[in-house]
Amino acid sequence: MAIFSNPMLFKITVLAATLVAILGALIAALFYTGKEGERYSPLNHFISELGETGVSAKAGWFNAGLILAGLLFVPASLSLGLLLPGALARIGAVIGVLCALSLAMVGLFPINLSKQHSASAMAFFRAGMAMLIIFASVIIFQPEAQLRIPHAYALAALPGVAALAYFLGLAAKLGKKERTLEAPEAKARPRISRLCIAEWAVFLGIALFFCILFFAF
Repeated sequence: MAIFSNPMLFKITVLAATLVAILGALIAALFYTGKEGERYSPLNHFISELGETGVSAKAGWFNAGLILAGLLFVPASLSLGLLLPGALARIGAVIGVLCALSLAMVGLFPINLSKQHSASAMAFFRAGMAMLIIFASVIIFQPEAQLRIPHAYALAALPGVAALAYFLGLAAKLGKKERTLEAPEAKARPRISRLCIAEWAVFLGIALFFCILFFAF
């Protein structure tokens, strides 16, 4: 396990995973044309619509990006859990791995496969919430004798936790947790969707957490 406690492994895998995910999303968004001929907008399109086969011209790029990013976040999560002190950090690492594998599953099962896709996506969101809370707690309560990074780095988790709390709360309020990630079909697409915006905020919030911790070690 010594290799996973190397800060350089954490840095490399976080950087690679973030770049792969962003690149896949950007390519898919640039070439996206929806069912109504519309361009992609994060204001009223779910992230996963970029990977909708038969609609998104570069769906393969997006889905492959998620799969690769998820696999890269596995060693990143393990590394972070070993770099931080205590048993709780190890638990955070395990949940982080589950979150990373769920992200890969979102790419493996595109939005066309609604049942598998929704289950994978909701697993990612829930595991992501638990992971951020646990790692933030570990950072805050590090004993002075085992201080690995400044306590202030716990603040990096706040945007992701806030976005996840809002997204999951909004999904529950709408009463359709397992269908919130499906592209609108039966009714007209809203000009602005709070759920779509919240989903993008979750994606960016989790990425921001890891990117800020990139500079901590």
